[in-house]
Amino acid sequence: MADLKTTFCGLEVKNPIGVTSCDFGGHERLIRRCGEQGIGWIIGKTVHKIDGPHRWPRPFFYSLKRFGSDLKDSWVCSQMFHNIPYEQWLEKELPKSLQTCKEMDTLFIGSCSGIGPVAETWIPFLKDMESAGVNCIELDTGGPHPTFGAVAAHKDVGAPLAMDPDTAYAVTKACVEAVNVPIIFKMTPQCVNMAGVALAVENAGAAAISANNAFYGCWIDHETGSFYGVPASMGGLIGRPWQLFSLAKIMEITATVKIPVLGGVFTYDDVARHLMANCGLVGMCSAVYSRGVKVLSKTITEFDKWMDKKGYQEIGDIQGKVVKDFSYLRDWPREEVMSELTPIIPKFSSEKCNHCGICEDLCPYGAIFLNRDAKEIPTAKREYCFGCGWCVGHCPKKAIEMIHADTNEMVWDGTGVIKQWV
Repeated sequence: MADLKTTFCGLEVKNPIGVTSCDFGGHERLIRRCGEQGIGWIIGKTVHKIDGPHRWPRPFFYSLKRFGSDLKDSWVCSQMFHNIPYEQWLEKELPKSLQTCKEMDTLFIGSCSGIGPVAETWIPFLKDMESAGVNCIELDTGGPHPTFGAVAAHKDVGAPLAMDPDTAYAVTKACVEAVNVPIIFKMTPQCVNMAGVALAVENAGAAAISANNAFYGCWIDHETGSFYGVPASMGGLIGRPWQLFSLAKIMEITATVKIPVLGGVFTYDDVARHLMANCGLVGMCSAVYSRGVKVLSKTITEFDKWMDKKGYQEIGDIQGKVVKDFSYLRDWPREEVMSELTPIIPKFSSEKCNHCGICEDLCPYGAIFLNRDAKEIPTAKREYCFGCGWCVGHCPKKAIEMIHADTNEMVWDGTGVIKQWV
């Protein structure tokens, strides 16, 4: 059985799977509910003293599941930071939360938001939490919509701070110098220069980076001809397809800085991917909302089984496994000029093909032809084919691979990295 223990910011954690900042970390009873699933850590819901974000329109969660099964994990939400008064949280909820986490051997990470670039508005929260016994604190700088209902003076709250390296550096440095606990800087996916901000906060002394917060979002109910939920731009949770974008952003960070990163996932294999991308901890948020708290124990169990199946003994066996291979697309070996007649073509397996015709239907270039009645394998006209590989990924029987037309050498079978054939 694999050893799932790990360390994060110098703190021991029983396993890398936890819950990122959301409702489930806002109250002790909800923290206990998650802790009973065996998680290694949890981040508290973001506390603050900002006008507006503590008052939400009810209802405030708008699931998109009814608009199609492909949106089952997607939603928009007009909820933001913690809604209970800060002093109430500090005096009542935080002590109970810390005690529960201690009982369950679950690392509690605090989360707070000051007023944009004004560092002095962040520090009191940090000192209060440090005094209460919080061992690690996240600076929630990346929220997409916290200015909902806020006064004009708070227009820079949230994402604007997390997109500017100089401002991020100044606030992080002041916070790091104010307390003696590790400080985590939370990123926003709106940030174009992710590597630049990551370097800035690392240089400022941040112990880790949390990546990534939510996008903006809105939805239209086509049946009623109106907006769905609140008619405004708010938090947009994209569901599991979000992993594509989040992993790319995380790789920009882990390929650039040395401090650990905390990433968000939906399934056990997402956990593996994020650890391979060199995340230190891997958290769940949207998955818990859309799939229930039992998704936590399910993910831990399935990840543990996967580790055993692959023969991995500990987290270090996979952590950072792919970082050294991360590169710019422009650096990948390719033809100096793409030849008109593709040197890479699909090869169809007569043993595996079930003549379903999916490859013919989906070929972007109309290059694949299939005689369904004759039960023959498809053929590809090379003069039409671009060697794109689209058919490989859609074949239900894994009956297609891409080969070099001249050498018959396999270039890609739909798994792992394509061969450097140029």
